[in-house]
Amino acid sequence: MKVSTTAHASGTGRLEVICGPMFAGKTTLLMERIAAARDQGQAVRVFRPSRDTRSNPASIQTHGGRSMAATEIDAASEVLEARHAAPLVAIDEAHFFAVALLEPCLELRRRGAVVLVAGVDLDHRGDMFEPFASLVPHADQVHRLQGICARCGKPSTHTQRLVEEEGRILVGGDDLYEARCATCFRPPREARP
Repeated sequence: MKVSTTAHASGTGRLEVICGPMFAGKTTLLMERIAAARDQGQAVRVFRPSRDTRSNPASIQTHGGRSMAATEIDAASEVLEARHAAPLVAIDEAHFFAVALLEPCLELRRRGAVVLVAGVDLDHRGDMFEPFASLVPHADQVHRLQGICARCGKPSTHTQRLVEEEGRILVGGDDLYEARCATCFRPPREARP
């Protein structure tokens, strides 16, 4: 299904969420949407969290190595500066910003921007990550992607952490995580907050 990358004629924007487990193609879809908007002559601002140290700080990158220029930011509020420069704002790895991303996204939409937000929606325990619990009810459209379970090959819905570490966010790729279906997913036994 094609999703508009332009604001509504009334001047109100759109909020679109791309979510799912790791290795499901979220960043790939985000990059496709950004490229399509640019092909139509639209200005786009792309943001990524500075806490994600897996790739070049000046780009977003797929697990397959494809990359696209981006602005690294420390705080979710920094995306509000983007509306003056571009009608389309894309934010990758949104789970690094937690619930602090909600208000900037809603404000950008009120200002007429199209806001594309991508990230992991369930943590390694199977619990909903913010900002997705807060963003999804406000979204004009949600794309929940699935990957391929590393164990059985069925559609993946979860991200399995392969090491025992505390904390909800542990920066890593296929060295620390793998995609799992609901049947093969094994949440850790650690206490939940």
